[in-house]
Amino acid sequence: MRTRRAWAVLGLFVACGDPTSPSPPSSESFSSPVVQTGVLGSDAWSHAIQFEGGVKVDGVRTSPQVEPGGTLDVHLTAHGPVEGLTARLTAWPPRAGSRQVARGGVGAPPVEVPIDPRARVQTVALVAGPQSIPLVLPEPWHPRQVLLTLELLEGSTRVRAYRGPRREDGVAVLALADVAVRPVAVVAVSMPTPPQLDGRLDEPGWARARAHPMVHSLDGEPYDERPGTVRWAWDPQALYVAAQIEDPDVWSEYTRHDEPLWKQEVFEVFVFGDAGRRDYLELQVSPRGITFDARFEQYRKGDEAWDGRWQAAVSLSGTLDDRRDRDQGWSVELAIPWDEICAHTEVTCPPRPGQTLVVNAFRFERPHKRPPVGLALSPPRVPDFHAPANAAVLELGGA
Repeated sequence: MRTRRAWAVLGLFVACGDPTSPSPPSSESFSSPVVQTGVLGSDAWSHAIQFEGGVKVDGVRTSPQVEPGGTLDVHLTAHGPVEGLTARLTAWPPRAGSRQVARGGVGAPPVEVPIDPRARVQTVALVAGPQSIPLVLPEPWHPRQVLLTLELLEGSTRVRAYRGPRREDGVAVLALADVAVRPVAVVAVSMPTPPQLDGRLDEPGWARARAHPMVHSLDGEPYDERPGTVRWAWDPQALYVAAQIEDPDVWSEYTRHDEPLWKQEVFEVFVFGDAGRRDYLELQVSPRGITFDARFEQYRKGDEAWDGRWQAAVSLSGTLDDRRDRDQGWSVELAIPWDEICAHTEVTCPPRPGQTLVVNAFRFERPHKRPPVGLALSPPRVPDFHAPANAAVLELGGA
């Protein structure tokens, strides 16, 4: 079954037509890892890839599954005249690694696709026979799989793959490996002095906090068109959340507390406490600074009339509600008292360094005359912001 599955997927990348002239690889340089040699097991994929110059690669085998941030061992066997050749192995998010672009009509050579920031590359000398090449995946890693490609280089010139799974640009497609689904891990930095809630992230504590990108809530793909980031901090009194959002059209029509802010542009925070589907808080802030809050004793069953003592502030960079001009975006700060969190979730007080809780942050972006976009700190992978199963795990950092 494994071999058939590999062929069914990898066959999508088999290129057609005669080879075109080689495209130069990117100019990035990478350090060489330790390369091990040995005998491959009987579970290797059966496909072979033929390169110009008489080199063949087969016996491809990978770890059955890899963790985000973990090491993926890729095994392969090379045959033929390999002296002087370099192997460049790349671990891609599948959508980015399979992307092919051509300009100029049918038969035009492909355009070199820039490497995705999430990809990881190892460059080693190709040896005859079996070898093992380790790749470390970044963390977080949202795709459920990783796509592995192989380039053979003679100096700076690509030796094209012309038979077997490959892209049109001559890059060989080795395999798809499964990646374990893991929620985003977040550390809230300790704030020596509470931030001034003005919506501007200019306190030294925020500079120490990691800015986590907000990604598409269903699949974790980046949203590069209008990116946003989230930071977390804490002190004995409150949990602090801050977001910076790029948006060329900042708007929000609601003007009263507890109006349905989620129907327009909004930033949302969920404090679940744990991954159970009960006892959690939902807090929302619009670009106008209007708030909505609710507490839930069971999944989606709670009290939307509840009003907490949490606070929020917004700073705008642009003109609110003027759809004709171009804005830069907005930023927001929230302060959530621990006594409210502990009263309505499974979190225990007083908070302490090393303590963990389950949280998430979301954003609704609603571009003018275009479909809305749902973004998340840790993608729930379902169309439901209330789903806690893959919400972020927040650890309270020390001083």
